[in-house]
Amino acid sequence: MRRSLRLRQFAIIVTMTVVVVLLSRSYAQYKSGQQFLLELHTDMQSGLMHCAHVSDSNIEFLKCNSPFFKNYLFNRLSGEITLCRNGEVVGEWGDRSACSLITKDSNFWSGANLSTEPLVQLVVNTLGGDLWHIARLTAHPEIQILMREQDFQHVLSAIYKMRDQQLPLFVPLLLLAGLLMAHFLVKATLGPLQALKVSLQNLKPESLKSAPVVTTPYWEFDDFVTVYNDLLNRLHNSFTKAKRFSSDAAHELRTPLAILRGQAEDLIADVPTGSPLQVRLRSMADEIERLISISEKLLLLSKADAQLMEQELKDFDLSEFLEELVEESGLYHPQVRIEKSIQPHLIWRCDPALIQQLIHNLYTNAVKYNRPDGWIKFTLSSDGHMLELAIENTSENIPADLKEKAFYRFYRGDVARARKVGGTGLGLSICHEIAMLHQGTLTLEPTRSQSVIVTLRAPLNEGDATIMTNSSPSI
Repeated sequence: MRRSLRLRQFAIIVTMTVVVVLLSRSYAQYKSGQQFLLELHTDMQSGLMHCAHVSDSNIEFLKCNSPFFKNYLFNRLSGEITLCRNGEVVGEWGDRSACSLITKDSNFWSGANLSTEPLVQLVVNTLGGDLWHIARLTAHPEIQILMREQDFQHVLSAIYKMRDQQLPLFVPLLLLAGLLMAHFLVKATLGPLQALKVSLQNLKPESLKSAPVVTTPYWEFDDFVTVYNDLLNRLHNSFTKAKRFSSDAAHELRTPLAILRGQAEDLIADVPTGSPLQVRLRSMADEIERLISISEKLLLLSKADAQLMEQELKDFDLSEFLEELVEESGLYHPQVRIEKSIQPHLIWRCDPALIQQLIHNLYTNAVKYNRPDGWIKFTLSSDGHMLELAIENTSENIPADLKEKAFYRFYRGDVARARKVGGTGLGLSICHEIAMLHQGTLTLEPTRSQSVIVTLRAPLNEGDATIMTNSSPSI
């Protein structure tokens, strides 16, 4: 199963984002815990020093510390702080047992002094089985501020829980941001490849030389683009050599083949009529004629490939020509029934000689590959801008790949049958080139009723070519 690059990039971005968020969350939780603890110690020291002038009175000391902690020591912590004086709790809240124990445990203050103030002693040590943060004035050691580590962690957990409650709102935003990042990342990454794709789609054998050089804003794609541009140059050289070979070969073969044909005709006239030798010579002359036909068609195709096929545009009465062809076909091929639906007086601005060659090729194929009791139907219509000419004929043993390969050069379908009826396999290719020369299309479509329809669509005038490009499919 093929995978989507956008989904892959999306998964990578979301995974990396989740990992970064989790790592930063853990690091931030660790650092914030340390920061909160530092601020706790600072505020405990500041509270003692701020209220030292009223340390002789429990009531005044309590009044002094209460608003201080509410304003500076995270309102939640003010309810967890215990103020002690001479082993008793100052005020109505606090841990009375801790105040009593601190006066009895002389070893508690043997711990390291964490205070940054010279007038305050701050110790973190175990008291009654719990870890406590306790600060006291050095001048008034009977006054202490206590904070249990467990209560401090409980407050931090409440803060972290409040933060985690926002995650359901954050996750959709994270996914949306990841999707947008993946989309723009893929778009930016595939931009140069998209330019190559467009260039390849517009690439035609006749436009290889004039194909624009593809560039990229990213140096990482320079090698890839260089290979692509080199490939265009090699293709252009290969097509040029192939076209030149076909044209040169056709030119070089015309003269010797014409000489062979003349000599074969002379030999046929010199031998007894109806003799086996004359039959063999006639067969040889027919093959020479076939080679001459192939060389002429190859020359015509090589001109089409090189865009050197000349047009002599004239107003051509296509309806009249088809009516004459239908009338003549009844005389030359009476075994085939002819049907017609021809729009009268349809004038086409085209090259009459090339169009007559196209129609004759199609008609000849329709006769050659027909059934003994078959029929041919001509249909000609126009909408004022476009003409449509369809030639349908019955057939048998239609190859499965006929629709796909009909316009391939030297394609002859059933080779045994094609050899029997003659032909070179170049006729439809020439018809296709003539149609394109007139900004038209030529399509072949087998039907379920054992018939084949060849349809030519083209603009009636050169000014109607834009309608053709916008409305008709390409071959």
